[in-house]
Amino acid sequence: MKSDRSEWLCVIVLLLQQTSVSGSERFEVLGPRYPIAVHPGEDTVLPCYLSPNISAEGMEIRWFREDHSAPVCLFWYSRYDFDKQIPSYKGRAELFPEEFRKGNVSLRLKDVRGSDDGLYKCMVLSDRWDEEAHIDVVVRGRPSVSLHSEGGQTRLEFRSDPYPEPAVIWTDRDGHDVTSLSNTTVQRDSEGRLSLRSFIPVRQESNVFSCLIRSAGSEPNWEPQLHISRDFFPNPGWMVSLFLMAALTVVAVAVAVPLLLIQWRRMDKEEMLWAFRAFLAENGNQWKWADVTLDPDTANCALTLSEDGKRVRRGDRQHLPDNQQRFYFWLCVVSRESFTSGRHYWVLEVNGWWTIGVTRESANRRGWISFTPQQGYWCLHCDSSSLSALTDPETPLPQTLCPRMLGVCVDIEERRVSFYTVESRAHIYTFTDMRFPEGDKIYPFFYTGDTNRDLVILPPVETFMRNGTFMRKSLLL
Repeated sequence: MKSDRSEWLCVIVLLLQQTSVSGSERFEVLGPRYPIAVHPGEDTVLPCYLSPNISAEGMEIRWFREDHSAPVCLFWYSRYDFDKQIPSYKGRAELFPEEFRKGNVSLRLKDVRGSDDGLYKCMVLSDRWDEEAHIDVVVRGRPSVSLHSEGGQTRLEFRSDPYPEPAVIWTDRDGHDVTSLSNTTVQRDSEGRLSLRSFIPVRQESNVFSCLIRSAGSEPNWEPQLHISRDFFPNPGWMVSLFLMAALTVVAVAVAVPLLLIQWRRMDKEEMLWAFRAFLAENGNQWKWADVTLDPDTANCALTLSEDGKRVRRGDRQHLPDNQQRFYFWLCVVSRESFTSGRHYWVLEVNGWWTIGVTRESANRRGWISFTPQQGYWCLHCDSSSLSALTDPETPLPQTLCPRMLGVCVDIEERRVSFYTVESRAHIYTFTDMRFPEGDKIYPFFYTGDTNRDLVILPPVETFMRNGTFMRKSLLL
């Protein structure tokens, strides 16, 4: 009887161990919630990660379209399998094997073609578990603008596809809305693609017209401006009709979720800053962009600052006047600007080794410092191998969130400091325990140990308001 009981106990223990092991190997495959947009001829990355952040080494990683047996890219048994690969993807699709240990199973797609448009599936299989994620890729034609004459009429032609359903706003050189003078028609073809056509009469004195193509989804607005020289008009009383024809194509979507047709890594710096500005303004115009500059009187002697106070890197030690405001041991500097109220934010182009956040005026700057809220510092730290919030103890964060451009938002009234990746607008971390004495000033804070690249404070982008929404001004011609 004892023997039977012992055998049953052994079986139960083995089953419990099996369940524990199986549960520990369960994971999710996570991709972006929105489509990845890319232009023909460009390279792009379809981001995909395991959650929790476990190693994908030794697992099968299979990217495919419709047919599971015809992969876009297949990596198993620790090597690529090119025999089963779709021929059109040979030499163009690859993974990041050096990132597998971090759970990164993203796909790099080179020299994108129109035929690459559509749904992609990433399947990851271990010995005991498998999951997959779905990612939409939208291949877009590059926007183009041309001015030409046809049938005695002058036409400005704009083309871009695909595009969410747009609205058109015309303004004159003084910024007045003259949309009521225009004539706009929108048509949808049998495939659900949109064609937009808008025109407005142009007088000689109105030498600048701006037409804003405004998206109904999350697409950034596009605002070409046409400058018409007086020499263009043969005589003072002459009038032309200016046509804007846009072949704006969008794939019909069955669900009421706006598509984000932006590949942030392909946007230029100004566009990313504008998009981040608009993102913060979504809940009301309450955030103020702080035009921050570095204070050389607080900089450690081994930091090199630019003359305009916008750049800093680690350099050779200098002989500088000592004072109580200067950081003596750590490679730190604070800004000239400080805050005692309001909601402020600033954006930095970061390098490889940094600690960034805010500090209170009364915080210690001399000798050994623990950059924690208890000592008056609310910061993120990033180096070559980690990203963390400097709480006590530290809060490790996914290194995949480590940004190229970092947005720092401080709300003095709510006592909160939040950090975002500007390029993707992803939230990184928020401190909610920002405590400081009444009347104490809050300063932007910067630390860098990088000798090769500057830490750069980026200037505000020029914006204007329309219907409560921030829009970026850009000059096309």
